[in-house]
Amino acid sequence: MIGKMITLHAPAFEAFLGTPKSKLYIRLIIICLGVVYGLAGIAANAVFIASFESALLRSVIVPIIFILFGLFSVWLTKIGLTVLLWAGAKGFGGPGKIKDLNQTTTIALIPGVMAIPVLTGMNTSWFMMGALVIGVSWMFFICVRIHEVTQGFVRWKAYAAVFAVFVFFASVYYIVMPTSIIT
Repeated sequence: MIGKMITLHAPAFEAFLGTPKSKLYIRLIIICLGVVYGLAGIAANAVFIASFESALLRSVIVPIIFILFGLFSVWLTKIGLTVLLWAGAKGFGGPGKIKDLNQTTTIALIPGVMAIPVLTGMNTSWFMMGALVIGVSWMFFICVRIHEVTQGFVRWKAYAAVFAVFVFFASVYYIVMPTSIIT
């Protein structure tokens, strides 16, 4: 079902909303994405982590901090994107339905894995920048489908609402992102 949602299959979104196990799936996705983000942070900062004299810090404490930060980052991004999609839905005359948005927004975060090397500063090659663009674009189309299914929007209204949300989201992200990643 989640694979069909990632490929923008509208009935899969409707089925996901009706599945009693959707909360379990949401938690598992957040945990998996958070751990991946934390591991990418560890890989991006391997030289710094290796510089600690204490083996306990190097091997246990700092990696746990990175993984917890990854989990927190994914959870916070999910909440932020949910609220922004809700605001976009309300702003374009939709019913809001924040519960449905909260359940489905997690799926939109999955293609964000393609952006992790750039976001952690691990790799900013042209190939990775291309992966970032593909991942964010894919997230955009999933969010459009989320608005179509959960808000009952026609396609043009879903595109307009999600575009407004992404412009705002990108501007906030630009403000908080370290400048070394952008340049």
